[in-house]
Amino acid sequence: MRIIDKTAAQVRSLTPAEEELLVGFASGTLAGPRLLQANQLLMKVRSANQWLACDCRSDALPVLNVTLNGNTGTLFLKNNPGTAEHAPGCPFTKDEREAAERESQPTPPAAWLPPDTPLRLIGDFRSGSAPAATGDNHERREQQRLLALLLTWIETSGLNLYATHLKKDLTGQFAELRSVASRYPLLERVPASNYLETRLDMKHMMMLKARLREATVFGSHRRHGLLLDCVDQVKGRKLFNHGNADGLDFQGHHLYWGGNRTAGPLLALALYSPTSAGSQFYELIHVASVPVLSRAHLFPVYRDEEREPLKALVSLIDWMASKGVKVQMRRPVIGGEVMDELVLTSDQDRVLSVSLLEQPIGPEPDTENFKRYADFKSPETFRKYVAGFFMRER
Repeated sequence: MRIIDKTAAQVRSLTPAEEELLVGFASGTLAGPRLLQANQLLMKVRSANQWLACDCRSDALPVLNVTLNGNTGTLFLKNNPGTAEHAPGCPFTKDEREAAERESQPTPPAAWLPPDTPLRLIGDFRSGSAPAATGDNHERREQQRLLALLLTWIETSGLNLYATHLKKDLTGQFAELRSVASRYPLLERVPASNYLETRLDMKHMMMLKARLREATVFGSHRRHGLLLDCVDQVKGRKLFNHGNADGLDFQGHHLYWGGNRTAGPLLALALYSPTSAGSQFYELIHVASVPVLSRAHLFPVYRDEEREPLKALVSLIDWMASKGVKVQMRRPVIGGEVMDELVLTSDQDRVLSVSLLEQPIGPEPDTENFKRYADFKSPETFRKYVAGFFMRER
């Protein structure tokens, strides 16, 4: 058994003792300090974005990756799809067909989460005698709830609505988010706002950890909190923020809106919890993110190509307001069939639907007043059209 990087270059071979440890881990025979040693070894491999290659065959290398079940805090080894099968009798042989079938099922779209209903974003630790889950549909649904929660908070706090007379500074935007969070309990009678930090850095992680360690409201449930911030980027399993070149590690999944990763800035919501029962070591588990217009304006952006024309639209709306024409711009983030659609309304009597993407996504809205930015000869032509649409006969 050897450690390899993702170009298949060898990093090093495992020592006989390490290999024996992993054989025991794969067969489920380890307990106590030995199980802790195996977990520490596997976590190092995972944190370095490395894989394990098995020497059970001479003609090909079966490759395994170290996967974290964020629901249970359990590490497990998973055979990489498309790589060679293990030799008969190899202790790392597993039947991955059911897991592959589960993973091939499409992830349901994010749904609006009702307030005053326990979120249950992360499952409790399993007892020592109970089998650990390995990425089943229940866990995937819980992961998806973190993204659904972020989108629900954006919608409920009005961050997806822009109008000059409703404009708030960054402090005001986060105040709205914290206010909304108070209506969403992590568990029964545990408001998310009580265990929420709106700054994602080591200092605020330690502050949240201290509150969680002292908390009695979680009872027998797994302690967890949330960190919310506007970040620079999420790359691999690292979250980069406030000029921190090293980034912050997270151990679970990055859930992103719209199906494609988009450049920052991003509004990110991270789940923070111990990764094993009884542990005082807290880590970022899953991260959900939505691209936003800028670090000062948390209006959601569907694709990076939207940012410049969207900034021009915001400027145009401000200009029309100075002329006495109040225009509101809204982006549906939950429940809309066409997620790249922006809906502009003026005094409730004129409605214009626009898309700022070069290529359409999904069906066009069934409305007479729908325009694509890409269909105009220049940004100035588009700007004049929008201004004329709302200001004619005024």
